[in-house]
Amino acid sequence: MREISKRMRKIAKSPFLLLLAMAIFSAMVPAFGYEVVVPGDGDGDLIVSDGELEAAQAALAAGEITDEELAEIEHIHENYPRTVVDTEGREVVFYKPVERIITREPDTCRIVIALGEGEKVVASEQAVKSCLCPTTFETFEEGCLECYSSILGGRLADLPETSTRYDIYYELIASLNPDVIITSGATNVPDFESKIGCPVVVAGGDGWNYTRDDGLYGMIEVIGDVLEREDEAEELIGFVESKIEMVRSVSDGIPEDEKPLVYFAPRGAKLGFYDPKEGRDFTRTFTSYDPLDIAGGRNVAEGAEGYEINVAVEQIIAWNPDYIFVACSTPEDAEVIDWIKSSPDLQSIAAVQNGNVYNCFYPHCRGRPADRSLINMIYLAKVLHPEKFQDVDLEAEGNEIFKAFLGVDGVFTEYADYLVWPREELKTE
Repeated sequence: MREISKRMRKIAKSPFLLLLAMAIFSAMVPAFGYEVVVPGDGDGDLIVSDGELEAAQAALAAGEITDEELAEIEHIHENYPRTVVDTEGREVVFYKPVERIITREPDTCRIVIALGEGEKVVASEQAVKSCLCPTTFETFEEGCLECYSSILGGRLADLPETSTRYDIYYELIASLNPDVIITSGATNVPDFESKIGCPVVVAGGDGWNYTRDDGLYGMIEVIGDVLEREDEAEELIGFVESKIEMVRSVSDGIPEDEKPLVYFAPRGAKLGFYDPKEGRDFTRTFTSYDPLDIAGGRNVAEGAEGYEINVAVEQIIAWNPDYIFVACSTPEDAEVIDWIKSSPDLQSIAAVQNGNVYNCFYPHCRGRPADRSLINMIYLAKVLHPEKFQDVDLEAEGNEIFKAFLGVDGVFTEYADYLVWPREELKTE
């Protein structure tokens, strides 16, 4: 910013050049005037040099700054500027530690909280209020209300909403002076950079894809790098891997021909076979869902072209799954199980004939929440192979998983009580 101002002064020697300089300056400076101020930086180059560190030490001796302020300057001198490579391969430079975070969706906000930096979140997308602690969308009258009132130090209800599913409020974002915007997709990055001007980091990855490339681990690593929480990021990845290993160590030993065929309806079935508005419902499925594979099921849609696909009812009949799992996001959604079991169109399917039609946890919420799919993995394993996983306590595991991501105790217990059907399943354990 200072260098741009110097160039303006050099060329602004005539009215024409002055107008040209102003035009160039306007084009280069973000619309809302974002500016980086680095503690200890005396010459405006955004770097704390050796000389500036010595000046800060002298200022402490003179009683002009505090020990805490000097410690911050020393940290910046030793560690900044630092470059973070995001999941899009973009290099993003930071000149000081991040103190004010805006997340673009619940998934990225969840990871910030999991890494212990939730107090730095100053705003997020509208759905974060319903999706972190599962509640009835936008009403907050049912669901994990204890979690809702305690997460983020009790600030969730009043957290500014910087966007909806369709709109982004750029002026509000700018007024909150974020040090970084963390987003899971690159679509709006150019607008954020030009209109806000602060660093923008893409931390993408599916919450149920347990890899570093395009998966959950890559998202965790990038956010850990941004927040200087690399150790915590590796610990969180290790926690996820420990749950996967708990299940996989058993399921990998099951012969392939003993693993049941499964049809998975991740979008539920509350509107029947197909929702023309959203283009999804019971006939919407995944060709790959890692939690199902790890749990010891064989996805009937594996190998089909595409990823999240619509299929004909006749195709589901032809696949003839041994089990059907239908994702459930509200207590009312659970009622579809009876509809599926009684549907005349589905009576020839083995799962329907044998009564193996179950609810499961909804793997979406304005994103793909990692905690719920990890719980799904354990739940699916217990349903598909009850004799092999009878000693696994789903409620204890669910509470531990939610706490690892949200920092709140007892969330799964609230979740099971809210949805009702998990509470019924837990009675059979």
